Formats: sequence, structure tokens, C-alpha cells
Amino acid sequence: MIGAIVVCSVPQHTFAEEIFASSSEMPYVTLLDEFTLYPTKETKPKEALGALSALQSVHLAPIRCDQLLNITNMDKVQIETWLGSVWINLKEGNYKYGKLTYEEQNLTLLEDETALYEAPSVVTPYTLAPQKVQAFASLPACDPYSPCRIDATWYLIHTSWLGDQWIRPEHYAEKYGARNNGAQVEGLIPIPQESEVYLYPFDKPIKSENKIQPQVIKPLGKYMRTSMAGASVWYQISTPKGPRWIYQTSDYGLGFERVDSVDQVIEMPVPFHYYKIPNGYLDDKYGEVPPQDVHVIGKWGDWYFTIVSGMKNGMWLNPSLEIAGGLTGNFEHDQKFGVTASQKRIELMLTSIVLDKPYEDTSRPETALTFSQQTVTALREWIAPNGQTWYYIQTWQGFKWVRL
Repeated sequence: MIGAIVVCSVPQHTFAEEIFASSSEMPYVTLLDEFTLYPTKETKPKEALGALSALQSVHLAPIRCDQLLNITNMDKVQIETWLGSVWINLKEGNYKYGKLTYEEQNLTLLEDETALYEAPSVVTPYTLAPQKVQAFASLPACDPYSPCRIDATWYLIHTSWLGDQWIRPEHYAEKYGARNNGAQVEGLIPIPQESEVYLYPFDKPIKSENKIQPQVIKPLGKYMRTSMAGASVWYQISTPKGPRWIYQTSDYGLGFERVDSVDQVIEMPVPFHYYKIPNGYLDDKYGEVPPQDVHVIGKWGDWYFTIVSGMKNGMWLNPSLEIAGGLTGNFEHDQKFGVTASQKRIELMLTSIVLDKPYEDTSRPETALTFSQQTVTALREWIAPNGQTWYYIQTWQGFKWVRL
């Protein structure tokens, strides 16, 4: 995750140092030890007003907008209490920015060792082996107004031998459920290549279980982590051995969702191409393949997913794009692909799409002609495999295809 950096809105002709942040823009700080309250920033012991007990979160009083990005470096901060706005000296004890949440949660630790902390900044020499623990409070790992890519949370647990301790596990079973970063997925996903199965994301693959063969499948859930190195995408699927996770590589687009299941044979009457991902024109490693019938098992927009026998991988093809690209303007040639002669009068609008080839590909912008409203004669008509109807007309720039 990335910690949000919020900048106060400053009226025009006003200096940022003159503007104070609103109360809602101010973060909480959680006190992990007892802290003395003072009436002024000098925090003189003889002026102490009282004290706040440990394990409570206090709201910081508004400060100038230009100070927000430096807030975590401040030693003395003003907080809002029943006494009004008072000061505390953060050097007097342990603390962590963020609001403490009291909630019991079961955690299944999966790492070989999970370090124990007296406070989020005070590590102990002790660790926990993989086991189930129960947390009763938590804190966000990221500090306010600071860039942060830590996908973690601080949890407070009770141990029988050290008392209450903090942990910040990176790898635990509940992290991958819908409660946290896990998510439900609409529709199906393609599995484009033979894939090893994992009990949890980032585990070692289960070598004793069969790999998942290329197919389209309904996932049980999804987990995604982003980092400077890129994204990691995992899907949970059902297997004969129970729920398992598979990893999606960047070679195949880190997964495509909302795929529809189909079971049909598509006639490809023109030479065409296979792609690893829809719209993956820059990855044409396989060259042109001859016309043939193709059995497809998934559909995503105009794209179809198929298992290519020679490659044993799942690949994508686009019949509408390929056939449109094969139309030459020669009627004897084009009628073999469904183009028919026409003298139909059609009305062009400002929204009409006029292109050299009868396929609109939003991923590959093409300069299109625009027309004022007028009526013209269509010389030919073609219904594409995706169901769109295109008309062949003559323009001042030559013959074009138009979709109303």
C-alpha cells in the first residue's frame, strides 16, 4: 500500500504557512506508555497537568499545512483532550502514529519465524514459530503523510511467557481472505499455462499435487500485492485437494477477469495471429498461422481464448480484427468473407465511425474521418463476427468503412 499524502487546499493568493489543517486532516497517535500532559510546548515537569495511560489513541490538534509532511519528525505535539488542547513530549515513551483498533482476530502465522516486539519500534530477541495466535488490537503499519509500500499491520497479542507483545507478520493465512486484501472475482479467469498450486500465496509450490492445466475457471478469490518490482497477482481456485492458490505471471497480463465461458468452433478463413493477452500486438512472437477452425473456450469482448495444441498453452485470437484486416476492397475477394453488394441509403452522423478497415480498436487509435449529418449510398455491407454492421462508402479520401 502507499501512504496517502494529503495537501491542504490553499485559497488563491494565500501562503500555505498561513493556513491550518482541518481537524479531519489531523492523524491520531497511539500512546504505548504513560505520557505526561503539559499546558505549553516547553513541557516543563513542574507545569504538568496530569497524565494519559498507555494503549490509547489521541487526536492531534490542527497545525499549519506546511508542517504536515514533517509531522512524524516532531518530538512535541499538541493533542485534543478533555482538558482542551494540551502538549505531550513523545520522547517520554513509546508511541506509534495511527489509531488503535480493539478487535479480536485469529491469525495463522505461516513464516518460519515471526519477531516479537515490546512496542512497534522495540524488537525483542524472541520469535514465534508457525502457529495460531489471537490478536486483540491492531495498528496500521504506515505512518500518516509518509510514502509507504508496506503491506502489513501491527497486531497486539497476549503471550503466556512475555505478556502482551506486538507482531507485524508478513505472511499469515487470514491476510489472503476477503476480510483483508482478498477479493471476489466476477466471471471466469483464463489459466494460460500449466500452473503449480500453492497452499497460500508466496508459499513454496506443492510438488506432490498435480499442476493445473490451461483452462478457464471460476476463482474463489484473488490476492494482489504491488511493489516497486511490480504487481503479484494470485487467484484461489477449487481443486480435488481443496482450495489452492495459483500465480499469474506478467507474461500473460497478470490475469484477465470477467471472461465468459464458451464452447464453440470458430472458422478462421484468413491467416491470423495468436496473442498471449488481448490487445497484445507488440508480443507477436508466433507469427501468422494459416486459416483453420479453432475451438475456443473463453470470450472477453471480441477476443477468444483457446488452448493451442502445438504450444499446449492458452492463447487469444480476435476473429473480427483478423477478418477485417484481410478485406482488400476487391469485391470478388471480400465476398468470400461475407461482404455483400448494396445500394442502401444510410445517414451519416457526427458520431459515425469511419475507418480504413471495418474494425474499431480502442487500444490502437486510428485517425478517423468525421462527417456532418448527410445521406450517402453504401456500396457494400459486412456483418462482422462480433455482430457489428459496417458499410463501404466512397469519400473525398477514397473508399472507407463506416459504422453508424
